[in-house]
Amino acid sequence: MRRPRDIGGALRPPTLAEFLQTDPMERFDIQALNTLRLPGLIEAARGDPTLLASIVRQTEVLILRVKQEVDDSLSAGAFLRDQVLRWYIESPGDTEWTTRTPEQWAGLFAESRVSGGRLEPWLNVRLWSLREQASRAGPLGLRVKRGLTRDRRVENSVSRTPSQQIRAEVAQAILDDLATHVRAGDSAVPLVRLSELAVRRQVPTVNDALALLFSAPESGPFVLLHPNRYPECDETLIRPPTAGASGAALAYSLVVGRASRKNAGRGRGTSDPVLELSEPGRGDRSAADEVDEVDATTIWETDAVEPGTWRRVIKERRRERHRLDPPPKDCRGLPAYTVLRNLLLDDADFRQAFLSVKWRGRPSGLPLLSSLLQKGTLAPEVVTDYEYLEAELGDIVQGDPQWHPADGRWTVRGWAIVREGSHREGYRFTAKPVG
Repeated sequence: MRRPRDIGGALRPPTLAEFLQTDPMERFDIQALNTLRLPGLIEAARGDPTLLASIVRQTEVLILRVKQEVDDSLSAGAFLRDQVLRWYIESPGDTEWTTRTPEQWAGLFAESRVSGGRLEPWLNVRLWSLREQASRAGPLGLRVKRGLTRDRRVENSVSRTPSQQIRAEVAQAILDDLATHVRAGDSAVPLVRLSELAVRRQVPTVNDALALLFSAPESGPFVLLHPNRYPECDETLIRPPTAGASGAALAYSLVVGRASRKNAGRGRGTSDPVLELSEPGRGDRSAADEVDEVDATTIWETDAVEPGTWRRVIKERRRERHRLDPPPKDCRGLPAYTVLRNLLLDDADFRQAFLSVKWRGRPSGLPLLSSLLQKGTLAPEVVTDYEYLEAELGDIVQGDPQWHPADGRWTVRGWAIVREGSHREGYRFTAKPVG
């Protein structure tokens, strides 16, 4: 039976009633729970054994529910998408976004951290602490029960496996970054806390966690909102750092809209000449529209391929950090192959971009030729590689992959290519521009 309040005693704050009335099943609101000032609940219930016992029971069921919500990757990913959608829609017109939202999101998945100290412990750690305080402050029977029994389900709900921990830290870093920024049109948002986490945890570890949360490839980018599912939104994604970035240059960013995707990364002082090249005479048509029409999977089937189309396909593959698929059999007779080969012969920037996404396996002649022209020398590591390279050169010069010059010298569109060495000792090729 609930003990009546002493005459003249303090009124119990509404947060205690809110806490005890929180339903862990129906209409459960983890953000509302997260904003309750849990440490003050003990003072509000001190001297009331019934209330203290109720707090212990309530914390136990809430801990289990919170664990279920935040440590399941599918549930956590869906929750994060909902919050990104909220950020997308609400933050531009909310003048109090950066002051109100951090309180709602801090410590939801993991400890929220700021440089130099801790901002907020994980919600389940706070609930566990409240449970322990309520047990110690409660009647003798409650303290004895606490000492004699152990609820392992509750104990396990405040511990995590290493993979659960890193996923929680990644999710919390995303929330902390979004809580301190508002969406400003298509401007990219620097994910500072996520980037700092990657410095501590390593980029592949963070990327693996993002891939699990958002059902994406480990190499990224990680799509959070897509118009197919959210028609009112532009595509919104997390772009991982560029390969080899470290320290202060290691940066994740949230990119909104195709226009921002096209220019992402430029603001960090980097440039990519091949991506800046455009095809003349195309009017105001956007690169994104071209990629929608012809992409890496359909370009080989296209009868008329422009050089700009290949530039856009290579750009898209580099952005996604994916390799090109090998071309189909008898590809040398396809228009797309001829255009690609001419670009590689004529454009050093394009060669560099192509080599970063080149296909693996056969046919290997074109990637080998690109590497030779870019570096000036090539010593094939595999014996048969020189045969693939010479077949490519023979097709360019004579239209016959079986043709070989007797002196081992080719003149190819302004390049002098020479083969030295022997089959026994190994061949070495050199390429120099002429004319």
